[in-house]
Amino acid sequence: MNYIIEKLKDYFDQTVESGQKYEGTLKNIDFYALFCQAASKNELYKLMGNNMCMFNYEYEGKEAVMIIFSIPLNNTEETGSKGMAERTMEVVENIEKCFIDIDRTISKEVKEDKFMYLLFIKTIGE
Repeated sequence: MNYIIEKLKDYFDQTVESGQKYEGTLKNIDFYALFCQAASKNELYKLMGNNMCMFNYEYEGKEAVMIIFSIPLNNTEETGSKGMAERTMEVVENIEKCFIDIDRTISKEVKEDKFMYLLFIKTIGE
């Protein structure tokens, strides 16, 4: 098992056991506030060159974990877009390898924050 998959599983297990719970909806997530909340509890991680945090969450009536990555937006023309696309694909590829089935995936670009956020929901025990 490679390092990234191992760390994802470790962080997932830690979140299930003792992680913070996100009580909001998926429609109006304040990603910046969530990353600050995770940092304040020492639950902000660096993986694949991106910041990542996880929260316990209830998704469609089931216990789940919400996994969020922040990928910095680059302002350079072609190389920035290519770099972000490659980073995005690396994150998605590793999440799929680690968890096989993901219940929900959301991507959102927040220009004010200068980040693209990738959110994954994985129900527990399935």
